[in-house]
Amino acid sequence: MLNNIAIIKICLTLAFMLNITTVNAQWYEASGQAKVRNGDYKSAKNRALQDAVKQAMLFSGANVSSVQKISQGLLVDDQLQVQALGIVDKIEIVEESQSGDMFTITVRADIFAENEQCHASEFSKKLAITQFPIQHWADANIGNLYPLEKEIPRKFQTLLKNEANGIYPVAWLDKKLNVNNDFEQQGQMRHELIDAVANSANTQFVLFGRITDLSFGDETNNYKFWQDDQFERYFALDILVANAFTHEVLYQNKFDTSANWNTPKNKQVSVTSQKFWDDSYGTAIENLLADVRNDLVAVFSCQQLQSKIMTIRDGGQIQLNIGRDQGVNIGQEYRVSYQSNDLDNNGNSLTNFIISPYRVRITQVYQNSAIAESLDAAFMNNVQVNDVIELKDWDNAW
Repeated sequence: MLNNIAIIKICLTLAFMLNITTVNAQWYEASGQAKVRNGDYKSAKNRALQDAVKQAMLFSGANVSSVQKISQGLLVDDQLQVQALGIVDKIEIVEESQSGDMFTITVRADIFAENEQCHASEFSKKLAITQFPIQHWADANIGNLYPLEKEIPRKFQTLLKNEANGIYPVAWLDKKLNVNNDFEQQGQMRHELIDAVANSANTQFVLFGRITDLSFGDETNNYKFWQDDQFERYFALDILVANAFTHEVLYQNKFDTSANWNTPKNKQVSVTSQKFWDDSYGTAIENLLADVRNDLVAVFSCQQLQSKIMTIRDGGQIQLNIGRDQGVNIGQEYRVSYQSNDLDNNGNSLTNFIISPYRVRITQVYQNSAIAESLDAAFMNNVQVNDVIELKDWDNAW
């Protein structure tokens, strides 16, 4: 994870540039920015370069397994290993500039896709985002930061919507959830809680979070009597993502940062105001959320698109709860597999998908739903409402 304090919110422009003669090679261009702190321009340049490379990889649908080693602004190792999807063969610095305390760098990355790619990366997976309850309530009193429980997931939804390839975020902020015990059970989440949110938001995945630290550190203005008191303030966030169709916990991690708190302790702030987010503490939180976004894009890049059958229609048709916003198009043909829930020797539920010989073709597409017709008569005799099916490209290797 990149330095949360120093990196500002990334202003990212990514575009496919051209095809080169080598098979499956593509150029991607990405820009990153970093804030210069304490006059350390070299560190800011390195952080901006690292993040630009990572963004190019994520945009290409790759899952980054190691971050490029960078020394004095130069690429030491010219190959970035990417889990299962490809490698970066060449990275070129297109432009670098400095404006005030901001450093901007743009790179072009030559990304080679390997033979085994994630077909699922072509689709956007629907993700419900819940409130992020504050674990230690008293910590939020100074500044009145209680509204962060809704404001941070709301900002994160916007971040995913604008700058996350492969994720379709849905805000589910009506109810505050008690998730403290769930987060203490590593790798597990109550099935009924996952189901309740996913069914209400009509999503396959659910993001749970909790704010674990809003406390203060030491005074940071070196006790200069002519300055207002300034203190370091911490921010920490726990994140957990679950698949509602399998109840698997796909991802769980902790993030933390800190920055100067520049508001007098006896004054309240408005966490919905741009002034709060432009200040050093709000900026640090936004940088942290960008790191969370990067991790989730990598997690979702190889997640298979799954759908729930909403209705069964006459004429061999079914209605699915995925649509145009998830990348579904008319004419696509898919092979179907059924969800099967079994019990292990300890009575724990085990979810798997059984590959079937049946195929369906998409005939109508709406924003978040689609109609598919069966290409096999026997399929309609074996399907029920609320069945979970997994769609795979018929021509893709199994």
